[in-house]
Amino acid sequence: MLRPIRLTPLLAAILLLACAAPGAAAEIKVLNANALTIAMKELAADFTKQTGNQVSFVGVSPGLVEQRLKAGEAYDLVITATESAAGFEKDGKWRPGSRHPLARVGIGVAVREGAKIDLSSVESTRKALLDAKSITHSAPGGGGLSGINSAKVLANLGLTDAVKEKLQLSAGNLENAQERIAKGEIELGLFNVSEIPRAAGVVRAGPVPAAVQVYINYDSAIPATNATPEAALALIDFFHRPAAKPVWDKAGLEVVGE
Repeated sequence: MLRPIRLTPLLAAILLLACAAPGAAAEIKVLNANALTIAMKELAADFTKQTGNQVSFVGVSPGLVEQRLKAGEAYDLVITATESAAGFEKDGKWRPGSRHPLARVGIGVAVREGAKIDLSSVESTRKALLDAKSITHSAPGGGGLSGINSAKVLANLGLTDAVKEKLQLSAGNLENAQERIAKGEIELGLFNVSEIPRAAGVVRAGPVPAAVQVYINYDSAIPATNATPEAALALIDFFHRPAAKPVWDKAGLEVVGE
């Protein structure tokens, strides 16, 4: 893994001013794993106000990020799962030295609004899942990593077999799965923390304990086809500002590589 290179505050300010200079406004097209879209859109709105640079996002599952890149689609910045980003780096798809860690997200528990469960310890989390009449998470192999990591969390808790009979895998979109929780059809859901809530009447009970947590790590990288990467680099640095942390926190994401 390459160690991230952060700009000093002075250099970051100079780069932002340069990107905001008259006639220098750019359009930055970002391909990203969808878990980061909400936070990045909010941050990008402020970035545009400061620099004049326009940012557009194509948020899809990590599997579809790979498909789009392999199909030859062109972007100015890509943010995707670390394993995938590392593979593309080996294939020479990024500008040398441009791949760096950006954020990570763990698995959280979604419940119906008003429901209370205890996730303060491994044992209380096990009990909450054992007591639940029904549980859902995304189907592994659906193109995203949430379902895979949810299954790993259950395995870390030693519950794979214990909850098998009441586990209802969701093959549809997040909204549909969480709407079933809101209606009381399913009691608990395991999803990326950043994906809770995605339906009215659903709340985030919290992340699972660190001892059993499984993270998806996301890297940012500049495609080798981007001949003028300055605006995209300025955007990445903007994402890492201390002032951006509350936005990431609200979205359930942890910034890394600062």
